[in-house]
Amino acid sequence: MTSYKRITLRIAAAVLLLTGLSTPCRGETAVDSLTYAVYPYLPDAGYYQELIEQRWAEIEPDIRLVRAEWDCYEDGVPEGIDVIMYDAEGRDRLIGAGWLQPIDPSRIQEIDDIYPFALEGLTVDGKLYGIPVFLCGNFLIYDISCGILAGAEHLTDLAGESELLAISSDDKLNRKQFIFEILADIWGEPHPPVEGGAEEMLALIDELAIDEYQQGNSAQLAAAYDAGVGSGYINFSESMRFLEERISQTDIKAISFSDRDNLPLLYVDAVSVTAGVEGPRYEKCVELMNVIAEADVLRSLSVQDGRPRYLLLARRSPYAALAEEYPLYHRLEALASDDNNRVIVIP
Repeated sequence: MTSYKRITLRIAAAVLLLTGLSTPCRGETAVDSLTYAVYPYLPDAGYYQELIEQRWAEIEPDIRLVRAEWDCYEDGVPEGIDVIMYDAEGRDRLIGAGWLQPIDPSRIQEIDDIYPFALEGLTVDGKLYGIPVFLCGNFLIYDISCGILAGAEHLTDLAGESELLAISSDDKLNRKQFIFEILADIWGEPHPPVEGGAEEMLALIDELAIDEYQQGNSAQLAAAYDAGVGSGYINFSESMRFLEERISQTDIKAISFSDRDNLPLLYVDAVSVTAGVEGPRYEKCVELMNVIAEADVLRSLSVQDGRPRYLLLARRSPYAALAEEYPLYHRLEALASDDNNRVIVIP
């Protein structure tokens, strides 16, 4: 072999070696897109995605966001989805299935703006599984001219009344929630030790419920109340977005589901990176999580087409600006910032 050929082969081998060394390993390939899913039961998930994608384009214009659908209650493994949003109610089930990755708290932007109880509710064995975004709970929404509701602190304060409230007490999912909250208030613990003992309070709820709406959804309950049916209803804060005629005379508060002190239990919707995501892709996912939970994005989401959505947010800062224009946000802030709040987690 001539010296020329030897030199040529050595150069070719060196090029191949350098090429091999520069080839990214698994998890280190360039990131050109991320797939994400938001909580599907938001008042307008599509509008939320628009806001997320607008903000993301300002930060990472070269990385495309791909929308996905994933329901934390019904769907299986979120295969092919990088970032998901889940209800902390199923926290232990999702972690046990190995579907969620923890995040270092130092990676969360403006973490002090997030209510501590929400972070605690996402923490298992010292690991934080996601960023809290939304809160939700069963509240008494009522006409302030109704003295009995305005003064009530416990459902038992309403004993003797009938067909006072629009409550979907016959809906299987809602009844399960009511039982959980009744027992939590009776025992003063977020994880009550027994299953029985809610029958008396359930009977009272059924007495207070207006018969035609015992199977109603949020929109139907709110619409009925707005049309003058009953003096209030029990539902999530975001249901107030349906109110028009009665909104100016409506208030919202927590109420005990027993004759004992109320233990405010809230659902928390959080955003998390899925298992198997690593390297630069994981880093970009953390960046996306912060956008999804960003205060400015949540503030924008809270008003659509000039109408408030009355979402309960896991961050403190958006409330002040929202309350300037929509005073009921002062009440929502008080509900979210209660020092006694606990996150609903069902084993």
